[in-house]
Amino acid sequence: MSIVAPANSSPLIRNDQEMKYRPMGKTGFPVSALSFGCMRLADDAELNARLLPRAVELGVNYFETTRGYLGGACQHRVAGGIKGKTGGVIISGKAAVGPDTTAFSYRQEIERQLEILGISHFKFFQVGWLRWANFPHLLKRGGALEAIRRAQDEGLVQYIGFTGHDLPDNVIRMIETGLFDSVTVPYNMVNRGYERAIARAAELGMGVVAMCPVAGGVLSDPARKVHEAMGMELPTPAMALRFVLSNPNVSTACSGMSTMEMLEENAAAVGEFEAAEGTFKEMCAALDRLMAEMGSPFCTGCNYCAGCPQKLSLVSLMETWQLAKAFHLEDLARARLRALAEEAQPGRCTQCGLCETKCPNGLQIRERLKELARMAG
Repeated sequence: MSIVAPANSSPLIRNDQEMKYRPMGKTGFPVSALSFGCMRLADDAELNARLLPRAVELGVNYFETTRGYLGGACQHRVAGGIKGKTGGVIISGKAAVGPDTTAFSYRQEIERQLEILGISHFKFFQVGWLRWANFPHLLKRGGALEAIRRAQDEGLVQYIGFTGHDLPDNVIRMIETGLFDSVTVPYNMVNRGYERAIARAAELGMGVVAMCPVAGGVLSDPARKVHEAMGMELPTPAMALRFVLSNPNVSTACSGMSTMEMLEENAAAVGEFEAAEGTFKEMCAALDRLMAEMGSPFCTGCNYCAGCPQKLSLVSLMETWQLAKAFHLEDLARARLRALAEEAQPGRCTQCGLCETKCPNGLQIRERLKELARMAG
């Protein structure tokens, strides 16, 4: 599925670049195989002023943003880093819908994000954190969809997408409405739950943005078990990106990058990789064997479990559990647990189960917290 972007499609695309480009569904936009998730940009204006232009130099042409990331600072940081370098760059915006969302309030949000970013229009604007349960809020008379369609008519938005962490069957239902040009879902070696949804989106001509390709940072650590299963002698993040991009239905792997080293390594991993026929099936088979051995789904870091009555950081604790149980990094996990303050210890869990009712991946969070409490000693 990899293509070389047409020479006249963007001033960013040059013959001497190694970046690969893929079609963003039937929109026809060539999108870089590596895209930039901006929710993890550092609070360092000088670094961002070097990091984002360097991404553009490396051929990255898709930047995923929203006003709410980083305590409201995300788009301000992006604007400072890409000022004067937006030609050919796709900067996506995103806003949620709720029961109180109106066409007027959603239009205001679109305009506000454009103003912060200093751009004239969004090539892609996404309905964020969308679930089937709140889909009626998008469709209601005088609601967000009316604002988006009018913005499209006026040239403020070109294409519409959605993002979410809903159950895969519900994501497929939203895909099949035909309302959207792209979809953004978490997808990586340890969370393949949306594979059917990704395939369905591609079948219908939608662009597919795979967020969390390195599992929210989980796959940044050396993972011996995963390396053994995949039979690859590569840094784990590079292996994770290659898996995502071996799926021919994925348009781009959207990675959160906060350092120059991460950017350079990810760009190199993508530039050097060309999936051979059968690669994806082979990787899936290896991961299926690994998952069968471990017998547990992974936390994807979506943070839907937030709001623990004991104020525990459940996403962080689930990541620690995975370090120990999935990647056999027990010493690192224990060190992380012992560094926690008393009020943040997993043993404070009262087993109320509220978190499990919110988890889209069906994790047995209470049992994992018990294991962590034992591990912490």
